[in-house]
Amino acid sequence: MLRTLLLALFSLLAMARHRPWEPLLIMAAIILANAGLVTVLLINEGATQGELLQSKQGLTLGSIITPADSRARFTQSDYATLRKQGFTQLVAIAERDVTLSCNGSEPTVTTLTLLGVDTQPLIGSAFRTRGFEAPALNDSAVSLSYLSQNAKKFSEMENQQTPAGRELRSNSGGDFAVNGLIHPLTNAKLACHDTLNETDKKSAPSPYWPATVSAYVSSFAPQNTILISIDEFYRGGVTIENDEPVKPVIPDNAKRAQEKQAKQQKAYVPLSGLIALSPLSHQHLTQIETLLGIPVKQTTSNTDNDTGSLPDSFRLNLWAMSGLMGVVALFIVLNALNLMYRTRLPNIIRLRQLGISQRILSIALFTELLVYCVISIPIGMFIGFQAASWLSPVINGTFTSLFNAVFVNPDVNLLFTFGFALTTTFISLVVFSLVSIIKLSNSLTVAPVKKENALGQFAVGLISLCALLLLFIAEGFVSSTASALFFVALLLLTSCALVLLWLPILSKLLTRFVPRQWPVFHYVIANMHLLSSKTRLAVCAFFIALTANIGMNTMTDSFRDATEQWLTQRLYAPFYLYTDAPLSRIETLPLLALTPLLKAEGAVIGSHAQKETHKEIHKEIREVSNNPPTYVSISSYPVHQSGKKALVLDDVINNDLNTVWREFTEGKGVFINQQLAFALNAKLGHTLDIENIRLRKTANSSSSAINTSNEAYSSPQDKTTDPTQGSQSSSSNSNVFAATPQWKVLGIYPDYGNLNGQILVPLPSFNRNDVLIRDQLFSGVVAIYPEPPIETNVIGDNKQSTYGKDILEQQLKSQLGEHREIALYTRQALLDTSMQTFDRTFVLTDGLNITTLLVAGVAFAVSLTVLTIGSAAQLSVLRALGVSQLKVKASLFAQYLLLCFISALLAVPFGVYLAYVFIQQVNRHAFNWVYPLSLNAQVILSSVGLSLLIVSLVLLLPLGKLKPKIDLRQEVQL
Repeated sequence: MLRTLLLALFSLLAMARHRPWEPLLIMAAIILANAGLVTVLLINEGATQGELLQSKQGLTLGSIITPADSRARFTQSDYATLRKQGFTQLVAIAERDVTLSCNGSEPTVTTLTLLGVDTQPLIGSAFRTRGFEAPALNDSAVSLSYLSQNAKKFSEMENQQTPAGRELRSNSGGDFAVNGLIHPLTNAKLACHDTLNETDKKSAPSPYWPATVSAYVSSFAPQNTILISIDEFYRGGVTIENDEPVKPVIPDNAKRAQEKQAKQQKAYVPLSGLIALSPLSHQHLTQIETLLGIPVKQTTSNTDNDTGSLPDSFRLNLWAMSGLMGVVALFIVLNALNLMYRTRLPNIIRLRQLGISQRILSIALFTELLVYCVISIPIGMFIGFQAASWLSPVINGTFTSLFNAVFVNPDVNLLFTFGFALTTTFISLVVFSLVSIIKLSNSLTVAPVKKENALGQFAVGLISLCALLLLFIAEGFVSSTASALFFVALLLLTSCALVLLWLPILSKLLTRFVPRQWPVFHYVIANMHLLSSKTRLAVCAFFIALTANIGMNTMTDSFRDATEQWLTQRLYAPFYLYTDAPLSRIETLPLLALTPLLKAEGAVIGSHAQKETHKEIHKEIREVSNNPPTYVSISSYPVHQSGKKALVLDDVINNDLNTVWREFTEGKGVFINQQLAFALNAKLGHTLDIENIRLRKTANSSSSAINTSNEAYSSPQDKTTDPTQGSQSSSSNSNVFAATPQWKVLGIYPDYGNLNGQILVPLPSFNRNDVLIRDQLFSGVVAIYPEPPIETNVIGDNKQSTYGKDILEQQLKSQLGEHREIALYTRQALLDTSMQTFDRTFVLTDGLNITTLLVAGVAFAVSLTVLTIGSAAQLSVLRALGVSQLKVKASLFAQYLLLCFISALLAVPFGVYLAYVFIQQVNRHAFNWVYPLSLNAQVILSSVGLSLLIVSLVLLLPLGKLKPKIDLRQEVQL
């Protein structure tokens, strides 16, 4: 049996060598499908690993202690005092900016932070928990930085990309070598950057720090930072003392002379702050203030990636389009198999006549497919890796600039990836090839010809009605992201079946309207009716690709329109200021009408209707309390008329905006976003159960603010027992709110691009008396009117007032201080930036859409080649009747193009329905927000036109090689 199988296999491979383009087409489809799969897999894996690495920044996971006054600095004696008083968990840090360039070329310069850390406290804490011991205290390695000397060992334990990230050389000549750490994401962003130089400062000369840094990769270092020991940091021309220069240790006279020259540009770099390896209570902060005599604040790092839902939708689109491309590629394989088996039929008949069983022939055909898979999959993987590498800089820039996220080149297991691709591809090919093998088996069997009984129009209409009812019923059972995606697959399969049923009927109807005075055109229409039953696979591939294209483009266009309208209405002020200055300083600015954005945090444990009885409320609260709380952002919203005009609400109580707005301004209710409403299944009129209202984790917390805030959290007199008050029983906090609002849901508003729940509270409800608490609530964003409050509609006329942006920005810098970070944007600039961000998000998915349509066009081209082989006699009759060769080719082209056109018309309604499912089901369950479906005729027509153009160009290839004049004497005799 084995010899027979090998003989049959070698015979099939010999046939493949005789007609190589047929197996090459199959291999090309396999390569294309695997290249798309591997590319999307690597991109999504890189985004996932980037998020994981971004959340692992060991040194900055704790809090940072800095002086409350930004102009004050900690001194070396302050640090020594705190250490002597028992604050051994504090670690001194100093930082300055350095630039990295590629061999000194200016266009590729990038700026990083050189961070010096006192390594003495780390010896017995962070490093010991990592699994290796610290050296003895009298060891000389302590003075040379145990951190630097063990950087390589630390990096290898983290299993990062490479033990040594890169070597950075000073362009002024290296006098000493320094070891350091660099974060994997930072290392991934650097390309050829290997030249180290100090950034030029206006206030101080460039420090003389000629060092060669060996940066080892580790997530212990913060991002965009080179982490070194603090004693290495204060070498060369850098000093911690403002008066006395640091005495250099130079063993050689020549170097002494060089250092003497560098002393003239000594740069004073003070300590930046103190990292607390363990959290400090408000008592600790108060003690520190007493010891140092200055107020301090504690900043808690927050490494959570608040990127919203755009990266998730980005990855979901990639997976959807790659899966679609794989399905369409399988249709190509199936058409190519039909073509190959059709041309091999005479030889396979001879093999059967030689005594080779049908079972062995089937095994040989499957083995041939396995050979093609083994050859094609590595090529597809290689192309996928190259495509991912080529797209990595673009995606990295997109994630960094648009999402505040990161992307790295992922580490993947090649053997696992190859095994997964081989198994998936081969199983899919075996399942799809069964159709071709069954057709081949039927061709080898002599059976009487049976007349096909076509379904009537009434039967097709009844089946279509039942199928649509089934879809509508199935949509009602969608309750999760997985079921929503399953429904998308069901929709595509059902629509394919309906198109295959209606296509012959519509083609037959066209024959009634074509005059018989045009014989060639009448032949085109009549033969297209026959083709509709023979090109089912090609029609399915084209229809699925076009339906998905229309659905994705309509969904994206609807999202863009909704986002643009939402932003246009929400941006009510002419200017928006982003700054790190405290709110107490900003509110003192003259001649400015300011509306700050204040934020707090809370935990929502559920919601209940107000009309429920006392007993029922307690029961429901106990039920929802068993579920994990939903952490939400509590944001302020202005109560002036411009704020009312800018408010976008999807739903309000009784559809009465004026009444709802009055209740909102009086503190009798709040607005919640779609995300929170869907997550809690909250309805209008429900009361939210909120607890643990607190300052944001990312806020700068001074000791006094934390003290008063914590006292309020634990104060028993703030708690009530009235169950109708919902969350007020556990969240009443006089330090956050001047008057705690009622948590009744007055309206639900859209909040596109946000995965988290949010509650809008009237701005006057927040604390207005305590300056420290108000500074902690400040988010750093202020809406600015350069004139006294304007009652006119600023939104419609887009006025920028008499003040220009440059003049206002100069005034802000002069009044807030040059050391403050100030970013002033006009309303139009914010809107333009947001829409540019949106447009750049889905560029890659547009490319996948075009690729999928191209693959569908190839499926049609293969189908045309298969059918022209079977219609050789008809073409010869046309040529014998005097029809020119050009007209014969044009008739074939018109048949397929008309078939595509009818399929495209049928794809439009299903594409629109698919967009509706994407918006109302997939987005609803995956991201907890929806938006209105917007039908843009230009988007739909462009999708249809582009698909027909691609199919037309692809069909010209096989038509160009077609020879309608066929010698029937050269037919193979069976």
